[in-house]
Amino acid sequence: MFCCGIFTKFIMNYIEIKSDVFDIVKRIKSIDKKYFVVYNFVRKKFEVHYKRNKNDYELTIPYTSLDARAVEFVRKTRIENRKKLFEEIEKTNEQLEKNETKKTIENINRRIYESK
Repeated sequence: MFCCGIFTKFIMNYIEIKSDVFDIVKRIKSIDKKYFVVYNFVRKKFEVHYKRNKNDYELTIPYTSLDARAVEFVRKTRIENRKKLFEEIEKTNEQLEKNETKKTIENINRRIYESK
């Protein structure tokens, strides 16, 4: 089936994306040949699944279209990158916490100054 420039195959609440004009699906499959991409009608998101007996869901692509960011996201979130990914998340959380603490201190100082 051809729909909006994308070859598809219907599977219940999903459309399996077989190919696209930018070869994003092909590039995702080059990361791992058992990957396949679907569009989830319920969630209105693209998802990457892995061909196995059951529980084939791998991840949701956080972008509204299939583009090069999706390929990089799939590469980045692969299981072998988990240590680096967790470190990156921790670093981001620490920075957010520092920023929040700084804002709180600035607010307290402003209130003290304004109350004089």
